[in-house]
Amino acid sequence: MTDKLSSNSHRLLVSRTRWQRLKTLPDNPVVRRAAKLLDEQVEIWTNNFDIPIDRTAHNWHLLRARHAQKRVVSLLVQYGRTGDRTFRDAALEYIRIMAGWDYWSWITWREDNPEPNAIFDLSYGENSLTLALAYDWLAAELTLEERSLIIDTARQRALVPYIARNGTEGEESWYYRRPDSNWNTVCNGGAGTLALALGDACPESARVLELAEEGVRHYFEFMQEDGAWPEGIGYWGYGHRYGYYYLLSHERATGRPHPLLERPGSRNTLRFPLLFSPNGVPASFGDVNRFFPLPFHYAAAVRCGMPDVLVEVDRRFNRLLVETPNCEDPKQIGKSSTWPTLAELLLFHPGETVPREAVCSWPCVSVQKGLEWSYLADGWPRPSLYASVRGGTTKAPHTHQDLTSVTIVVGEEALIAPISTREYIDTTFYDGRRFELYENAAASKNVFMVNGVGLPQPATVSTEQLAGNGWDGVLLDGTDAAVFGTPVHAYGRVVLMLHKRALLILDRVTLRNPGQAEARFHSEFQIQAANNSAQIQGASERAHMAFAASVPAVLVQGMGLPTCYEQKPEAVLRWMTQGRFPDSLLVTLITPNGEGYVTLDPTQRMIEAKGPGFASRLQYPVKGLGIDG
Repeated sequence: MTDKLSSNSHRLLVSRTRWQRLKTLPDNPVVRRAAKLLDEQVEIWTNNFDIPIDRTAHNWHLLRARHAQKRVVSLLVQYGRTGDRTFRDAALEYIRIMAGWDYWSWITWREDNPEPNAIFDLSYGENSLTLALAYDWLAAELTLEERSLIIDTARQRALVPYIARNGTEGEESWYYRRPDSNWNTVCNGGAGTLALALGDACPESARVLELAEEGVRHYFEFMQEDGAWPEGIGYWGYGHRYGYYYLLSHERATGRPHPLLERPGSRNTLRFPLLFSPNGVPASFGDVNRFFPLPFHYAAAVRCGMPDVLVEVDRRFNRLLVETPNCEDPKQIGKSSTWPTLAELLLFHPGETVPREAVCSWPCVSVQKGLEWSYLADGWPRPSLYASVRGGTTKAPHTHQDLTSVTIVVGEEALIAPISTREYIDTTFYDGRRFELYENAAASKNVFMVNGVGLPQPATVSTEQLAGNGWDGVLLDGTDAAVFGTPVHAYGRVVLMLHKRALLILDRVTLRNPGQAEARFHSEFQIQAANNSAQIQGASERAHMAFAASVPAVLVQGMGLPTCYEQKPEAVLRWMTQGRFPDSLLVTLITPNGEGYVTLDPTQRMIEAKGPGFASRLQYPVKGLGIDG
């Protein structure tokens, strides 16, 4: 361990200077609003130490750990602002409560196994970060009893269990070197950050750091140059928060750049959740299709020198905290009430150094390398028309049976969106039944289906970027993965942006034996359909849908079947062949805030699409499933 690791406090990413800034916060509207709401929040937690948790909920021990972290971090930041020891003492009381929990893990609680070394899971990782921050911020002023409380708890409930579960080669926890799971950075990063904070105060710190370095390396090296993440935008925020906390803290503690932060993927991943949440609207895939900015994003963007990310993250926080009326309720801040968002904003917001604008050269059409998710936008950073498209593989954590699915965003509303998981229950992570859940299955996605089913799980679809006269788009080829009860010659979907005014979706399948084809679309908004067209009316935006086909087809309306009773069923549109055919091409034109028309001439193999500001003619098929224009 180095001398730097033995200093009294503020070894982690919150420097002593940044901590002292709490007493004179920058005059910034986001910071002012966060400070006001934090004042209202923390007063409650100094007198009431009960953490209300639904003990029937999935992994309620993890939820309890997260609430404890929010309270500890928030109270300590308020102590840093005011100097009032009431907040400091309340934060330490929560740590005493954490130390007294019989179980830190929901998994071992269900197994009736109270042995601390039996596991090191997400709860352990989150509790480790809580202890790390408390010790780092208070180390110079802790009493002997308080110091022993944190160090003894850290050793017995975190560092020793971490080494026990990951310190023997060949017997490490499943997540230890897992490259594509949030468990990696939450567990390895949480333990590693705690070891950095405690330094020579704990004999286990050096070994934990050695192990954590090896573990998180696989996570960050897995990301290709564009930094796309297979678990989607929600789990990106979770896993990357802990990963960046560790790496940025490692840099401060050692005084050296961390090689993992020098990688292009570690830099460019900061754009990934922004690209798949246009205007703050989630357009990702799989579990937890939600993204609200977390303040570590500021610190990471500053470290990586990315002013475009800094501006966009600040714009979103400004929208959530300053411009949105319902944020009068502090529990709704960022719609992320379990994170210490307000407190971390005061720590990590760059203040007046945030540029007013930055060059945003994000491509309007992009296929994310390695992941093969893609998006089409009419412009950045505030697209008025946007589509995300699900290609790639479902051989990753938290995936759904959603290959070929699309999300269509008009302005600030997802008018067409696949249904996502709203609540975790036991079957959510039970491999034998997971994909029977409606929210995880193809039936709830905006996919191209054949003979009543989508692509199997798991499966892989290749994605190719296309361009023509007045249009750009992507081609998804799932021929090799298609299993529909009859041999498949070709199966694929093309999604095009026409003159940046409309979206055109082409679905084609050729089969050895005749089969039924269907393009399915889901919306949480009102839909009116008649003949071969439909209108989706959002709260402030609308979209017109026009349909055509190479064979007789019919537009059928339906209603979703959500698993949980609280969820209102969504509207479903099904553009279906009227019978069974060996070769079917289904066409869907989506025009925002206007009316579009599409025709298909099977004899000439010509598609014509037109509407306000666009007119396109496309020939099909010239190269396999592709098109020329």
